[in-house]
Amino acid sequence: MMRMLFVALCVLAFAAAACGCSKGKSAGAPQTKKIGGCTVETIKIGTGKNVSVEAPADAAWIRVSSVEFADNELYKKAALDLSKALEMRNVKIYNRSELMHVKEGPCWPAYTVEFRIELNESMSGPIHKYLLGTPIAEHRPGTERPSDYGPFFISCGSGSYDWWTVWYRK
Repeated sequence: MMRMLFVALCVLAFAAAACGCSKGKSAGAPQTKKIGGCTVETIKIGTGKNVSVEAPADAAWIRVSSVEFADNELYKKAALDLSKALEMRNVKIYNRSELMHVKEGPCWPAYTVEFRIELNESMSGPIHKYLLGTPIAEHRPGTERPSDYGPFFISCGSGSYDWWTVWYRK
């Protein structure tokens, strides 16, 4: 009798948990959280898969970002092209995020896909040079920031320090 009661309670608990987890959320729906005084939603576009290792606290970052919304497919293509460029140069990628969108608050830029990588500033030069000479997501690179910041840009750095930025135009 106790065993049946235990099984029934477990089934009810599992059903309640499953019901509560899906309430109001559909598969692929953005996940929203507060970060540093900003409301940030994560939009799954297929960039975060296949790379997910805990990055050391001092790991560098490289980001595909934009001020205005470009297009989910553009962010995905840019992130995948950047992944290939890093892998060709033997840069270890610890992890890569999905598209992060700042919905409200002072955080900038509004849209970002972030990679955590094993790199230091002096080793970043060849990556920077390569990106300056190579289109990403069929967009041309440049050193000058367009007045509207362009469709996206790629920046690299560590902590709160930017080492360099490459600006892209159609």
